[in-house]
Amino acid sequence: MKPKLLLALALVLSSALTGCSTNVPNHPDGLPLRYRNARYDFTFFLPTSWRGYSVLIQQWEGETYSPTADKLIVVGHEPMITFRHPQWRPNTPYQDIPVLVFTRAQWDLLHQGKLWPSLFAGGTMDELWHTQKFVFAMSSRYNADDDVKGWKSTGDIIKQNCAANKIPHLYPE
Repeated sequence: MKPKLLLALALVLSSALTGCSTNVPNHPDGLPLRYRNARYDFTFFLPTSWRGYSVLIQQWEGETYSPTADKLIVVGHEPMITFRHPQWRPNTPYQDIPVLVFTRAQWDLLHQGKLWPSLFAGGTMDELWHTQKFVFAMSSRYNADDDVKGWKSTGDIIKQNCAANKIPHLYPE
């Protein structure tokens, strides 16, 4: 076999075995730690000061109004991937980075005013970036408490990740 073909086969086999895509976003300068979730084709980078971070996978519920029942009903469950700084403690929390995963159909419903994530009161859901299947977003109020340690630096981390995944938003605001 030719060397180029062998290299291509090795990359495909490696991706298949690890479940990772070879099309990962650009590595943001200054953010060397890489988290990868192959199921959602989601990659997120963190600075070395986050070494030892943890990832919490929680569920958010999508609700819509049912006129026949005259109440909100749950129409979907999707993950929220939350990055937690290693210095986070119950009595001295450090700002988490909560990223909600939406299907593209759910994102459309949200923008049509037909779906509400149940986790966050007030604010808006802001698109970070998207893939063919999923939209990654967060509440505009995720860091509303500026007394929490790290609230400003998490904003910088998010901006760097968005810059590495620079594509036009589905619903430009």
